[in-house]
Formats: sequence, structure tokens, C-alpha cells
Amino acid sequence: MKFLEPKQEFIHSWYLLIMSFFGLIFLLASTVLPLNLLMALFLLYLYKKNGLQNSTLLKLGLFAFSFAVLFLFLNLLYPSKNLQVGEQLTIVTKTFYKAALLNGLNNFIRLFLLSLVSMSSTYAISYTKVILHLIIHKGLKVFMGYPLLIALNSILLFKEEFNRIRLSARFRGLGWWDRVFILFPLLVFAIRHSQRGSLSLVTRGLNPNKSFYFGYDLSASDRNWLRLFWSGLIVITIFAYCMK
Repeated sequence: MKFLEPKQEFIHSWYLLIMSFFGLIFLLASTVLPLNLLMALFLLYLYKKNGLQNSTLLKLGLFAFSFAVLFLFLNLLYPSKNLQVGEQLTIVTKTFYKAALLNGLNNFIRLFLLSLVSMSSTYAISYTKVILHLIIHKGLKVFMGYPLLIALNSILLFKEEFNRIRLSARFRGLGWWDRVFILFPLLVFAIRHSQRGSLSLVTRGLNPNKSFYFGYDLSASDRNWLRLFWSGLIVITIFAYCMK
């Protein structure tokens, strides 16, 4: 029997997860906007090469923008006391401190980039491949890895079940308050799903000596991209420190 090879990734999800983690830490810590933008564009480029669609990126960008704008308004309406000094600006009918506006815009850009990168990473990284790689190469126990795989798979199943129950409630003409109770059948579904998943692992004889058809190995190209990332991260971190 011929088995199909898993879909080839531009860069291994395990390495992409590592890059995303440290990239997000940099975006959180750095206040140098040009360097933040450079880091965000680099990560988004990798996500695009790993399969992130333009339509999905646009949708995530709108979500991140809306969240960042809300945070900007809060910064302008409730500035800290140390920002309530100096020149004031009038926008439409509202008066804001210039220091508060500049601080709010800075936080707006940082939060937008951070939100966009973090949400995009969930679409570009195959966590199933990450867990399988950890089981095969990093010593993650099979009895821990496979329940994690079931939990990841359950997220999409819960979403589909929730939409099915919600549509059923709408067709029956239930009011908004009555639709709150659709959470109870969803809870029943979650319990049944966990029971089926555990029973499936038992009946298939899952054990520490399980064989795998694929190795989910890292390639030389993956390692080169990780080296490039580490080098770039060190350089821009030094720049960010020097530019403070």
C-alpha cells in the first residue's frame, strides 16, 4: 500500500513556532517601531509562504485594527497623569494632550502588529505536526501527545456542533435568552467526544512503542531559516537597545 506524504511546508511548524514565540516577545518588549515593523513583516512573510491566505490575512488585519483602535481611544480618554502635561490638540470637538496622543499612537501600532502576528501564527502553524515532531524526536510521551491531538481536533468539532445547534435554535424561533441553553447540549457533546476519543485510543492499543509512517524531520532549509532568524533577532535587539 502506498502512503501519501504529508503536505510539504515552506518551513517546519516546530521551527516556525519557536520563531513566533521569540518574535512576539520582541514585539512586546521593543518600543522601536521600525524594528517592530521589520520583525512583523518577516514573520508574516514566513506565514504567507507556509500557506496563510490573503483573504484570511485581511480578515485578521481588520480584527487587529479594530482592537488596536479601541485601545487607542482608551489611551486618549484615560491618559496617565504623567502624560497630562504640555501642549494640547483639538480633534473635532475633543481636546487631547499631545503627549497622550503620541503615546496612544505608539501603543496602537505595537498592539496592531502584535495582534496581527499572533492571530496569523495560528493559521500558519500546524500544531498537529508540532506535537508529532515532539513525540518522535523530543521525547514527548505518547500518552500525553495523543490526548493533546484529540483536544486540538475537538476545537473545530465544537465549532461545527455549536453552529449546528445555533441554527437549529434559530429555525425553531427561540429567543435570545432561550438560546443561552444551547450550551448544555454542547457540554453533552464535549463529554461524549472525550469518551469516544479515549475509547478510540484504548481500542487501537496505543502504547509507547507505537510506529509512525512519517518522521516529521527537520530539513537543512529549516535550520538555515532558524539561523537567519536568530542572527536577525540578535542584531535588531542590539539596535533596539541602542536606540532607546
